[in-house]
Amino acid sequence: MLLLKEGPAYLPLGDQVLLLQFAQEVSKELNLYIHQYVQAIQAARIKGIRQVVASFCSISISYDPIFIRYQHLVNALQQIDTSEKAIGVRKGKVLHIPVVYGGEYGQDLDDVADTVGLSPEEVVRIHSSEAYLIYMLGFIASFPYCGDLNSRISVPRRINPRVKVEKGSIAIANQQTSIYPVSSPGGWHIIGRTPLNTFDPYSNPPSLFRAGDYIKFEAITAAEAEGWNELTRKEWTELWQE
Repeated sequence: MLLLKEGPAYLPLGDQVLLLQFAQEVSKELNLYIHQYVQAIQAARIKGIRQVVASFCSISISYDPIFIRYQHLVNALQQIDTSEKAIGVRKGKVLHIPVVYGGEYGQDLDDVADTVGLSPEEVVRIHSSEAYLIYMLGFIASFPYCGDLNSRISVPRRINPRVKVEKGSIAIANQQTSIYPVSSPGGWHIIGRTPLNTFDPYSNPPSLFRAGDYIKFEAITAAEAEGWNELTRKEWTELWQE
């Protein structure tokens, strides 16, 4: 577990959000520690807290000022034991995501391969060989920021973002990879697409993803992708989650 010389800084973010700012760096070790910190806050069940959200190196706590004042919330948080011994460490689940790489599903795969000096097949092999930590969800609902991408296939963001990226697109940029849960503008390189519906606002929870879990991409063919449209979320969970 990461041991910090000092605790987080407590900062007001408006009149209903408290920000816990840790070291300003992006690292797996720090991010896993933040997820553990979130577990400790949730377990404390402090009255007035509405939501606890982790990011790369901070935690945002939304609260109701009618039930708890800012300084009282700070005091309550400072009393929580966030040690590994006190709360244990949650082992993140590994979510296996089927992907059709290249062609009409991954229009940037060939360009990425040319840029990094590899074949498209090798880019796919490298990309699908790792289990990626979900550092945080953001940008749009259920968009998972995952790392750390192998440096051999790392490319900067596109110079010209697309107005529309298709739902389910698998993308890479710099040291990260992600999945577009809905169609939206985007500036990452698209190397594939999943037929899996990863976000449903009418489900509980609406997202398949949770910060602290892992994503493992699995290459499938376009023909195989047709069958995924008929899978329910429950069936997928039973088959493709560990």
